[in-house]
Amino acid sequence: MISSSPTPSSTDPTAVDAVVAPPADAAPAAADPRRELWRRLRANRPAFAATVLIGVLVVLGIAGAPLAAKITGHPPNQQYTRALDAQGVPIGPGQRTYKADSTTPDPHGDLFLLGADRLGRDQFVRVLYGLRVSLAVSVGATLLALIVGVALGIVAGFFGGAPDAVISRLIETAIAFPSLLLGIGLAVALGAGVLNVIIVMAVFGWYYPARIIRTATITVRGLPYMEAATAVGATVPRLLRHHVLPQLTAPILIYGTSMIASNILFEAGLSYLGLGIPPPTATWGQMLSDAVASNFYRLDPWLALVPGVALVFVVLAFNVLGDGLRDALDPHGEHL
Repeated sequence: MISSSPTPSSTDPTAVDAVVAPPADAAPAAADPRRELWRRLRANRPAFAATVLIGVLVVLGIAGAPLAAKITGHPPNQQYTRALDAQGVPIGPGQRTYKADSTTPDPHGDLFLLGADRLGRDQFVRVLYGLRVSLAVSVGATLLALIVGVALGIVAGFFGGAPDAVISRLIETAIAFPSLLLGIGLAVALGAGVLNVIIVMAVFGWYYPARIIRTATITVRGLPYMEAATAVGATVPRLLRHHVLPQLTAPILIYGTSMIASNILFEAGLSYLGLGIPPPTATWGQMLSDAVASNFYRLDPWLALVPGVALVFVVLAFNVLGDGLRDALDPHGEHL
């Protein structure tokens, strides 16, 4: 009990940490939380498979895309007229380019592993570059939304009162609006571009983490060790840095992973509508849009299947990883 110990000086950080230490009857903490997290993820086979898949995808996006372009000799935006037949129909997966007559396959022509698109660009190389764009944009938008949402959620949950009332009403107002329609409208107003897409997704993504972090902060603020730290004179920055933020790591990681999946879909939707990353930059949404707009997907289904299946696998992997992180970080189901 705190009352049975001498009251430490409010200016002694060591004494503050000693007072706010977890009770003796609490379960002993793992020697290394990161190792424990990794052990639990490995025990969860779907989550472990999703983790491995995401790791492979990140490597493919960062190093695989330029490496594939170099090996194949096909830059992502290079158009190959001999990859189209006389009617303009692109070659399919595993086929080589045509001879000069655009009718006879050239046995020594360039090989296109996943075929070509309607402009004769290498579909395989563009899928890899589209992966890089999707990951970069979605992670960037997620980080920006989390910075804003976590900051507002902590302010609302920790201080309460007028700040909590203002931020809570702001969150409720933002949630009430149809984010997809307003996102499209804002994208039209800002114009296409990487930075604009990140801003649009962050504007319509901050309020859900803000609400979750506000609730978690209120829970943490009411714990006994927080009251003890306040009683011995711990400053607000010290409370937030040492006693609040560490307890918010789990909800931030869990929700952030799910946000990446949602933002990948959001970016693909904006690019599909022509409001995302401008051409000729390869994006999965733009590749789907080109396949549908040209009607070649009826003759060559792979034009839509390749980016569509890639999109499904990436989003599914992040969602499964988010579920696995939730189970690993909160094994007893005590969700904040």
